Amino acid sequence: MPTKTASSAADWDKVEQLVKSNERELATMADHLALRQWATDNGLATKALFPKFKTVLLKRCDIDYGALREQAHEAEREQLSEAAAAAPTVELYAAGDDEAGTFAVCGPTGAVAWYGEFFDDDKTYTAGDQTSADLSAARKAVFLAGKTREELDVDAINLTLHVLNHEVGPHDLSLAATRVRVVVTVEIDNESPALEWCRENGYKNWREQNLNHLVASDTAADEGEVA
Repeated sequence: MPTKTASSAADWDKVEQLVKSNERELATMADHLALRQWATDNGLATKALFPKFKTVLLKRCDIDYGALREQAHEAEREQLSEAAAAAPTVELYAAGDDEAGTFAVCGPTGAVAWYGEFFDDDKTYTAGDQTSADLSAARKAVFLAGKTREELDVDAINLTLHVLNHEVGPHDLSLAATRVRVVVTVEIDNESPALEWCRENGYKNWREQNLNHLVASDTAADEGEVA
C-alpha cells in the first residue's frame, strides 16, 4: 500500500505533467470558469488535486486562478448592485441558538417566517459554536430573500438583515447572496424577535410563508404590494 507521502508526490507529478503538456492551451483561457472546466475534463477537479492544479498553474503559466475568480465575482457584484438600485427591499431578522440547536427567521413586523431545529446535514452550523448557529440562520435569511425575489419576478432584490452577532457580516454572506441575486445590508441589533422564536416548540417551513409579506413596508408601497 502506498504511503501518504508517496500518494501526494504522485499527485504532484500528475498535475505537473498535465499542465506542462497543455501550457499553450491553458494560457488562452481568460477566466476561472474555463480553467475549472479544463480541470474537470482532465480529472483534476478533486479536493486533493485542484489546489495543486492552482499552484502549478501559477508557477508554470503565471495564471492566478484565485485572482481571476475574485475579479469575476467583483464584476458580478457590481452588476448586481446596479440591478438592485431600484429593486424592492426584504427586511428579515435572523438568529440561531446553539444551546437549543434551533434557528429562526422573522419578517419585517417580527412575525416568524421560518423556524425549527438545525438539520444534521446543515453545512454551516456546528454544535457548540454559537457564531456558526447565527451564521447559518443568516444564510437561511439570504436564501429566503432569494426565494422572495423569484416570487416577485425581479432581476435583483435588496435585503436588510438584522442579526445579534457582530461576527456575522456581509462578507460572510456575499457568495451565497450573489448566487441568488440578493444585495445584503447587515444591521447588528441588541434584541430580536427571531431569538425568541428559537425557544418556541414546533417548527414552520418557509414554504408556508407568504413571501410578499417579507417586503419592507416602504418598498412594498412603491412596488404596489399589499402587506
